[in-house]
Amino acid sequence: MGATFAHDRWLPGQRWYDARRARALARFLRRDLPRASFYAPYVGRPLAELPVVDKATVLADFAGFNRYGVTLEQAMDVAREAERTRDFTPTVHGVTVGLSSGTSGRPGVFLVSDRERRRWAGALMAQLLAPASLRIVARRAPLKVALFLRANSNLYETLGSSRVEFRYCDLTRPLEEHVAAVSDVDVLVGPPSVLRQLTTLVALRPTQVIAAAETLEPDDAAAIEAAYGVPVEQIYQATEGLLGVSCPERRVHLNEGYVHIEPQWLDNQGLDDERFVPIVTDFTRTTQLVVRYRLDDVLLAADGPCPCGRPGRSVRAVLGRCDDVLDLRGTDVQTVSVFPDVLRHAMAFARPNDYRVEQHGEIWRIALRGATAEQVEREIGDLAERLHAPPPKLETMPWPVEAATDKRRRIRRVRGLD
Repeated sequence: MGATFAHDRWLPGQRWYDARRARALARFLRRDLPRASFYAPYVGRPLAELPVVDKATVLADFAGFNRYGVTLEQAMDVAREAERTRDFTPTVHGVTVGLSSGTSGRPGVFLVSDRERRRWAGALMAQLLAPASLRIVARRAPLKVALFLRANSNLYETLGSSRVEFRYCDLTRPLEEHVAAVSDVDVLVGPPSVLRQLTTLVALRPTQVIAAAETLEPDDAAAIEAAYGVPVEQIYQATEGLLGVSCPERRVHLNEGYVHIEPQWLDNQGLDDERFVPIVTDFTRTTQLVVRYRLDDVLLAADGPCPCGRPGRSVRAVLGRCDDVLDLRGTDVQTVSVFPDVLRHAMAFARPNDYRVEQHGEIWRIALRGATAEQVEREIGDLAERLHAPPPKLETMPWPVEAATDKRRRIRRVRGLD
């Protein structure tokens, strides 16, 4: 953990950074790829010739993607027992089992070793902790970090030390129960919807506020920053690992010191060449292999090197899931994609306090707080006109039932166009 922290805190120049990545990726393909049975037919081939996989592929042959041959049933048994007892310390074959919240359907399962946990903790703290937070760590009193999560994990407990006091706030409990635990925290980490709700319950002055697990939308960022007096930073993390962290320039830097990213560009009938879906290869994870794994996220590319000076690719935003992209029928019968950032911008003109939009084929169902259906219909109609497509048919719906542990999703494609 210490070596990773030092390396990532004081990053070298771009040339050294690129050379190190290339060596690490080549070593991973030579040494670690053969350890997972799924890749036995592909040993010796270059990365570009390996198959692109997704969650369904991995879950269908879970044992084939990890070096211990742990089956999905074995991993799920440990994960479900941890969920039931709220004791997240048990392991299988000595490795930690994690369970995602399954925003796109079936939950994802991951395995990480102690070494991978320490590397993750070092990289996260090095890339994200602000100078003010490090000054607190240097003092005798530990840095107090409150982390709001649906489920705790050995992965997160790795952050704790004599210098860092880690406070896990279980989102299966009412938020009011955690007010006392966070009253004196230095670093506050949680989903944007939770951080925003917390501003109404307790007055805090943390050194850092970090959003994770959900898309950070502009209205949430503005409200949280106004309440806490500091910028909202971001962690981009998925079942597949630590994928990016934000910088002072408000970009999210992809974690290319550990993860190789192949962008799959989304060309919206020639209207868009900025958004892409990442295909990820993590060349530091050797317990469960993540090789050419196509995520279900849409990222908005940033232009040129980041002014902050950090090497590697950065993005302007993590826009959401692929099924946050809605469809309209274009005038030439082809479908036109409505990306979530574009729809959010249109909804902002209607000024709702909150909203949900679901696509059900030709119909978009909307639930609103603080705006009228007529205002939203006007803004969506204007958006459709700009996209050269007829507007969708809108229907109002009751506010969806959402558990405290659910990731908030304001925009969702339940069923696309036939």
